[in-house]
Amino acid sequence: MPQELEKTKAEYWQKRWKDNETGWHRDTVNKFLMKYIHELTVGRSNLRVFVPLCGKSIDMLWLADQGHSVIGVEVVKQAIEIFFEENSLTFSVETVKLASAVDPVDVYKCAEKQITIFCCDLFTLTEEDVGGRFDAIWDRGSLTTMQPAVGNQGKRYTKKMRSLLADDGNYMLESHYYEVDRGDRPPACVPDELRNEIYGEDFIIKKLEVEKIGEDPTRSLSFAVDMHYHLFKPKQN
Repeated sequence: MPQELEKTKAEYWQKRWKDNETGWHRDTVNKFLMKYIHELTVGRSNLRVFVPLCGKSIDMLWLADQGHSVIGVEVVKQAIEIFFEENSLTFSVETVKLASAVDPVDVYKCAEKQITIFCCDLFTLTEEDVGGRFDAIWDRGSLTTMQPAVGNQGKRYTKKMRSLLADDGNYMLESHYYEVDRGDRPPACVPDELRNEIYGEDFIIKKLEVEKIGEDPTRSLSFAVDMHYHLFKPKQN
């Protein structure tokens, strides 16, 4: 694998969790998810919501509390188990064989809430594995770990998302834009041109909001950054 893709490897993220280098995690529910939940769900209840590279996000708790069934995928086992532990939730683990994976994977199922998390590579998941396509996708920080500007990484990612989303589903994305050179360190910078290039073939793109965050030396991302929020609807072929 090329050197520039190293930070997309599972080993990189496992080390980040082991070393407690998880500055992206938030202890509150994402305010833009709450603000635009109606656009994401179109007011529908009991939806199947996919959270890619979910980590220990409490957004999953909030979505489940709104009456939805939440399915996450996370490559780091430690992150999944911390999620259940920190939220005082009990779980069962089932080892399953995925349709396109060689090795079996562990699936964590919450006893108290409708939350299921697959511990595996995102790209190995298919609609067959998760019981059909999802009604909604909430993508906070998943795309930006993929180095979407490198090679075909971005298009490969958006094609996977489209394959998992129902034709009448919605997909909400949080992405970063900044003007400093950080090399291949996540989160990736996603300018408008790149977003349009990798999503435009399969999705109708709607801009929701931009939050401008100034420099702050106490923050893990100390430089100025624009947080972009978009809603994607699948194009009908």
